[in-house]
Amino acid sequence: MHFSKGNLILILVFVGGIILPTAILSFLGFRNIQNEMFLAQKNFDENQAALEKDIEDAIEKEQEKIYQETKAASLFLYEQPRSLLEFGNAASFKDVAGIEAIFLYNNGKLVYPDISSKHFYPTHDFSSVVASVNEQRLFEAEQDTSSREVLLHRLIKTNSPFITRNEQVVNILGIIRLCYKEKNYEEALKWLKVLESNPHLQGYLHADLTRSVNLLHFEILVKQKKHAEAEDYSLSVLNQFLQSESIEDIPSAKFFFETAFSQILSFEDLSQEKRESFWNLRANFNRQLGYMEILSKYRKNFEDLLSNDFMSKDGILYRSRDDVTLFKIGYPFLSGNQIVIAKIDTEAFRARLIERVKNVSQRWKNVPFSIIDEKDSLLAGAIPDSSGVISQTRISGAFDWEFSLYEKDMKEIRRESRQRMYLMYGLLLFSLITVVFGSFFMLRFIIQEHKLLAMKANFLSSVSHELKTPLTSIKMFAEMMARGRVTKVEKVQEYSGLIGKEATRLENLIGAILNYTRMEHGTGAFKWERLDFSVCAKKVFEAVEDIGVEKGLEFHTKFEPGAYVMGDYTALYSLAQNLIENAIKYTNAPGEITISVYNEEDRAVFSVADTGVGIDSSEQKNIFNDFYRVGDEMTRSTKGSGLGLAIVKRVAETHKATISLSSKLGKGSTFTVRFKKVD
Repeated sequence: MHFSKGNLILILVFVGGIILPTAILSFLGFRNIQNEMFLAQKNFDENQAALEKDIEDAIEKEQEKIYQETKAASLFLYEQPRSLLEFGNAASFKDVAGIEAIFLYNNGKLVYPDISSKHFYPTHDFSSVVASVNEQRLFEAEQDTSSREVLLHRLIKTNSPFITRNEQVVNILGIIRLCYKEKNYEEALKWLKVLESNPHLQGYLHADLTRSVNLLHFEILVKQKKHAEAEDYSLSVLNQFLQSESIEDIPSAKFFFETAFSQILSFEDLSQEKRESFWNLRANFNRQLGYMEILSKYRKNFEDLLSNDFMSKDGILYRSRDDVTLFKIGYPFLSGNQIVIAKIDTEAFRARLIERVKNVSQRWKNVPFSIIDEKDSLLAGAIPDSSGVISQTRISGAFDWEFSLYEKDMKEIRRESRQRMYLMYGLLLFSLITVVFGSFFMLRFIIQEHKLLAMKANFLSSVSHELKTPLTSIKMFAEMMARGRVTKVEKVQEYSGLIGKEATRLENLIGAILNYTRMEHGTGAFKWERLDFSVCAKKVFEAVEDIGVEKGLEFHTKFEPGAYVMGDYTALYSLAQNLIENAIKYTNAPGEITISVYNEEDRAVFSVADTGVGIDSSEQKNIFNDFYRVGDEMTRSTKGSGLGLAIVKRVAETHKATISLSSKLGKGSTFTVRFKKVD
């Protein structure tokens, strides 16, 4: 078999680009497999060391990040501790994920939180104790239905030196409650101011009752829609609270200020500037009250940490005791000895460290490790059933965490080696299959190319002969008539008819070639329109009917109207013409040809059936190929270009139609084309 220059280049590229690299890859793969066990063990050891370093670095970096964030937040607090509780200057607090509370000391003195703590005592929970005498009498006053006159009489009676101040306070509160219920707000405010402006009376109220009086005063102002006065009153109560040297009423204070500030923030007439100020003030005040509760609860822990001068190399000292974890940072900001003590938010701090560890460990999935907390709970990794411990390290200053590395079972190493070997074998097998199939398809392509070249050569030979024959006849008859050798009218008419016949034959041949070229250009050369295929097929039949009749053939036709399709008229005409002319060409007398156009559900069907020579089953699959002709070209009596059925196939494909063939050798053939019908 002779190969063209292009085919040889293609073969060389295939060999050089696929076969040669595959061979090299195979050699290297098998060589690599020999050292797989050694490399697996070595890689495991290296990965263990890398994982241990990465995890320790990750924990250290995340903790250092938390330290830096805490320092930045404390610097903010050092610069403006008091402005945080000044209305209009209360800036947003800088929270640190993992830190619950921050305390600032300067030369041993508490700087933040700045609520007075000189005489700070543990807070009382008044919700769970027996009510005092004053509380009981106040409750009775609330339920009392006595008139204002009766209460005033009781109040006057209390001015007697034999009556206690407690009774006087209770009677005033009773009047206030009665006025509030009667919505006599101005009267209630008058008596509230009497109570609030006389410290000797107010002093008989314990902390919770004081805040109750404050809240009642605030609520009356809100009921009267005196929003500005309500805002000013809440700020005055806050200022009074902050100036107190003895703070015992944190729960009641939190309740009052949370209630007051929440209502103020709901005022529709509150300006955006004031809204932001109250919002920050509320947040900062609640935060500092919470910090004071922490300081009171863990006072001993704070004192121990402050008195300890020892610091680690990074300047951090941790203390974990009584379910609380604190750390101290000592560093100068401005002057003196600045100390920061932070209470760790255990869950948030833990989450930050574990998240960093998980991100790092994703790169070392094949290395067994575990991180266990102080309660022996698994935080990350896994604990193998049988593998021994290689090393254990404490990796967190904040928590008593233990980081462990484990030996890897040799069976597992062998299994991983086998997996890599199987992968290599798979790649080699894939490469081999690629080479085999590539060679097969390349050879098939080359064979088909040779067949196509042979068919094109036969086509050119046939076309040359087909063109030469009618041209020779036309030239001969024209010269005879031009030289006057033909004088009889009958002969002139006969020769003129022969010239016309040969010219028509030549025209048909050229038309087939042009139609094939037109099909090659695709649908872009078509002019699409809605047309009745019955009309088109009927015109073709009328044009070629005489040829069949002259040959002695009998025609049967059925052209059902309304077989509308969307298509190019010239192309559809060529399809019908080729099928009908083929039937005439390959049917001998006395033969029959049936031409039908009819509707079938959503299809328009065109059928051409003949009783001609038929087509052998071995050749039916090739008849629609370009330049293909049935039989031996040299012995074939019926001339043609081999393009007729190829044109039919192209037209059908471009019109989204299907074409089928039913044929038996010596019995005839039936071609059926089904078009998609349009309304």
